[in-house]
Amino acid sequence: MAAHDGTIETNAILALRQRVRFQDGRPYDARCSKVAAALEAQFGWKRVWGRLRLLNARVCWQHCWNRLADGRILDATADQFESRWLGDLVVLEASAPHVQAYQPAPPGWTFILREQEAKIELVAVQDEQEAHDMVISCVNWMDVGRQALTLMTGWSLPNDLVDYAACVLRVRSLLNQSMTSGDLDGLLTMYEWAHATASRGRPWMSSEYATVLEGDALLGEASGEPTPQQTNEGNLYAC
Repeated sequence: MAAHDGTIETNAILALRQRVRFQDGRPYDARCSKVAAALEAQFGWKRVWGRLRLLNARVCWQHCWNRLADGRILDATADQFESRWLGDLVVLEASAPHVQAYQPAPPGWTFILREQEAKIELVAVQDEQEAHDMVISCVNWMDVGRQALTLMTGWSLPNDLVDYAACVLRVRSLLNQSMTSGDLDGLLTMYEWAHATASRGRPWMSSEYATVLEGDALLGEASGEPTPQQTNEGNLYAC
């Protein structure tokens, strides 16, 4: 059993993760927030939300993990990232280099765009700091996207992410609307999900459900009945 003194027992954590995932009934969702909250409730390890930069420079824009009293990070739902991160269940010492990839509770921004003849002005207002507006002159929309993402994360990101952010911000500009970093986070989350699914060739499914469904598939093959994967019944996406 994992203990409140900071001792981590893998089997106890995996059992809790399995219980949360089966309770929610969402095989294509890692349930990082629910799992982290359950770990906090049971073991007292603080639930933290934020972003995670993966090994291939892609980003999980909305992620949750736990921080132990001694500063260690426990990511109990890292399995969803497969080879793009460090393993099924990740524990990092506070001094480990990969800790920097976890960006907790990033500050919020509001972006306002002013398109002029020779330049585009990006006005960035950080939450609760309205008196310190930042005005950045950009040469094109890719520059706008890159500047906005840099303000949000401090990271250098792949060009397709920059291009996507640029397109979203340009649409908001055409509509004379501002955009918050929270809204952009949400859209980037959907974009990254689609990118990962396309790269994999199918949606990610948690190992807990995959094991059960593989067993059902074997029974279906033996009986001659169509499997859930063949009919796609009850699933949002074909497997």
